[in-house]
Amino acid sequence: MYQTRKIIAIFWVLFCVTTTCFGWVNLSSAQVSGTIASDPKKNPRSTFRTLTDSQKPQAFEIKKIQSPSSLPKKTILTPKAVEEKKNQMPSTRMGNAPSSKSRSNPSGFRLGPRDLIEISVWGNENLIAEMPIRPDGLVSFPLIGDIKAAGLTPNELREKIAVKLERFINGPNVSVVVKEINSDMVRISMGGEVNEPGSYEVHTPATLLHAISTAKGYTIEADLKKAYLLRRGKKVRIDFFALIEGSDLTQNVFLQNNDLIYFPPNFENRVNIIGEVNKPQVIKFQEGMTVLDAVLMAEGLTETAKPTASKIYRKITLGSGQKTISNLKVELDKVIFEGDLSKNISLKPGDIILIPRSFF
Repeated sequence: MYQTRKIIAIFWVLFCVTTTCFGWVNLSSAQVSGTIASDPKKNPRSTFRTLTDSQKPQAFEIKKIQSPSSLPKKTILTPKAVEEKKNQMPSTRMGNAPSSKSRSNPSGFRLGPRDLIEISVWGNENLIAEMPIRPDGLVSFPLIGDIKAAGLTPNELREKIAVKLERFINGPNVSVVVKEINSDMVRISMGGEVNEPGSYEVHTPATLLHAISTAKGYTIEADLKKAYLLRRGKKVRIDFFALIEGSDLTQNVFLQNNDLIYFPPNFENRVNIIGEVNKPQVIKFQEGMTVLDAVLMAEGLTETAKPTASKIYRKITLGSGQKTISNLKVELDKVIFEGDLSKNISLKPGDIILIPRSFF
């Protein structure tokens, strides 16, 4: 009996020890995985012991996984939203595309007399014509006759022709093409002492200097102080000398159609040397010119020249305002052969130098 109880007691102790050790093994597994089953039905041994927060291993922290509701939301763009966002975007540096109106007439060009245009109607081979706009601003086109074109843009003329053709053609498709632009030109005339006198057509805006360069400039015989611009039969007050010699650009006026620019010959701003010189000629006067300068420009005296009798004829104005001609004696022999420069008389515009012939 005693032996039987002893055996039962030993089995009971072994049972308790085994059960306790098994429970600790499960608790250790739960600590390592970071989770503890709280449902006694699923884990009956969990009722033996629970771990507090301070007893959880620090090397294995439990991290919370974000739920879909806690994730940042992304904007889903529908086609409508894309279009609205595009309209809200600021314009780029290049600017918005031009309208059809600005593209059809970007420079604001308007037709004028002498412009060459071509008018055609699509699908109608007989309704095509190339013509210049007449001086009265009209053009003629089949079926509609004369129509005003000057002052209109090509598109305005096209629409005007299309309206008139609707009486004859259903929905006419009219085209107006500018072949040549001649209405921005003015006709000017250059006369007198210019290198290439004649009439010229120049594009506007054209200035006085532009016209002079078109005629290849003026000759040395031109009188700048008496040059003038004739406009509609009246002289325009312009100082050509100040413009050309003094670079006064306030005198560089804009030209108008049919302007006439005239450079008269300068008879007063010249010196004539005649008689016994190798090359008698007209010399353009320059400030400081002397009688010796004129002789040298005429290539010197001939063998029959008589320098002691040389004379200068000069126009002078008396105190009364009356004009007369004075006779100045020139001791040209002392200037040339003796080098006496005190006898080298200074010349004035309009002087005539006469070197007579010696008969002995």
